[in-house]
Amino acid sequence: MNNDIVEPFPDSQISDAFRAHADSGLPYEISESELRILQDSSIGPQHPAYRHLPPFLSMHDAYRRLISRHQGEESSPNWQAARRRYVHAMSAPYGSLDLPIKMFNDLDTLIFHGDLKHRVNMRWETCRRAGLCRPYETLLGITMAPTSWSIPRIRIRINIDVDWRKVPRSQLIGTVVHEMLHAYFYVHCGVAGHRDLVMGGRMDEGHGVYFYAAGRQLERRWRLTLFDPWDPTGLC
Repeated sequence: MNNDIVEPFPDSQISDAFRAHADSGLPYEISESELRILQDSSIGPQHPAYRHLPPFLSMHDAYRRLISRHQGEESSPNWQAARRRYVHAMSAPYGSLDLPIKMFNDLDTLIFHGDLKHRVNMRWETCRRAGLCRPYETLLGITMAPTSWSIPRIRIRINIDVDWRKVPRSQLIGTVVHEMLHAYFYVHCGVAGHRDLVMGGRMDEGHGVYFYAAGRQLERRWRLTLFDPWDPTGLC
């Protein structure tokens, strides 16, 4: 979901309290420096970790790029290591709120060809302060495009107000991948990534033909739930 925000909202103390760290929470192989880059909302073009966007594609070409499976890529040591960590994390008996953030780079490697790394800022955040057209506790995630004034990178926020204890891990990680899919189309299509082809039903410009087609394929391949089964719209 990314069209309900009245205006961008700054990081809160709640968001700071739920920052992930490499030496705490659920063990996962990711460095503290990478977690810091992912969660730092202030990183912009002057920062050495900032990664510029590539030349823009059409929604169709971005979709084709996403679903193409490259044998060389999937046989690489980095991809295979990310897959092992993914399988272990999804089958582990316990989870934690830092797990989705720690898994971000691996999900990017496995699903998005590494296109999101250092281009996206992701944090847990309360959505009580955001201007929404729906109850804040029913919103799972928000993705915002970068702006020239306050959001230097694509921004993903996962809603801490949701009772995630009642949500299967496949849906928690699926929610992250759902928002990463929004980010992917922003990376490759700019603001046109929120102007998908709409064919009626539950679709809107942010969740149109290409988004649905990609999302359903990712659900099947990775056994995730990208579309909220309890939401009457089936969207974010």
